[in-house]
Amino acid sequence: MASYDATGYLPRILEKFSARYGGNVVGAVLVVLSSFTLAAMLAAAKDLSASYSVWQIVLIRSLGVGFMLTPVILRSRGSVLISNRFSLQVLRVCLGFIVIISMFHAVAHLPLAVASAISFSRAIFVVGLAAVIFGEKVGVIGWFAAAIGLAGVTVMLDPTADALNDATLIAAVGAFTNACVVMVIKKLTTTDATVTIMCYPAIGLTVLCIIPSILTWQPITWDAAPVFGVLMIASILSNWCFINSYRHGEASIMGTIEYFRLVAAALFGFIIFDEIPTLDALAGISLIIAASFIAVRRDQIRARLMR
Repeated sequence: MASYDATGYLPRILEKFSARYGGNVVGAVLVVLSSFTLAAMLAAAKDLSASYSVWQIVLIRSLGVGFMLTPVILRSRGSVLISNRFSLQVLRVCLGFIVIISMFHAVAHLPLAVASAISFSRAIFVVGLAAVIFGEKVGVIGWFAAAIGLAGVTVMLDPTADALNDATLIAAVGAFTNACVVMVIKKLTTTDATVTIMCYPAIGLTVLCIIPSILTWQPITWDAAPVFGVLMIASILSNWCFINSYRHGEASIMGTIEYFRLVAAALFGFIIFDEIPTLDALAGISLIIAASFIAVRRDQIRARLMR
């Protein structure tokens, strides 16, 4: 049966840095990298959604990720597909299907930063589930950081506005489901290699999207081809960074630092789609950065307060 080890080049590098600087620091850096690559993927999906269905976008993304992973699968003679927790892999695929469809639908109908902000209502679930499932000691400081991050999201969403619609509701469902995915990934990282965890969604989502994609298929133009390329490459990079961030860092801390994704989404929305952040958005981003800093420095802050 497959199990996780650090015999690969990149895993060894991450283990080395984790031992030197601490798992939470390494995890935090990977979350930031994942934030920018995820923003690039969502920006590509938003651009493509004007001409292509969500099903087709998800199918091509999954096929692309699977194609990129094929050399690794062949070199291992298929051993990377052997999981110690097959049932959890299947659960992750099913939950991931809901998450990715919800996410792509949201970015197609909402500003990039707003869609990302709604998805982060899941952060409070991540902190709570990490405490219950993994017994992580979140503490007052950890809950305080999560609350600040959630306050930042609330400010960005402007609850006084009449913005409740199908897209926001679907995004909220995806957010809750995503929190569950994070917990499943955290469990899988204790037994399965990163490439194994990445292979199952690529295969599973491809299978689940084939029929809906055929029914809604549109020919891929030469102009759209590079955008689909960005979608696929950014997706695999974001996924790799995300999985390894939870391998090395505590789930409750990583869940809070992920608020940084909103900053990346706001930047991409501004640069690509001319979505100018409002004062509310800027205030929310500031709170999110503060929450991330408190989260990653949680142990040091607690130690100083206990003196």
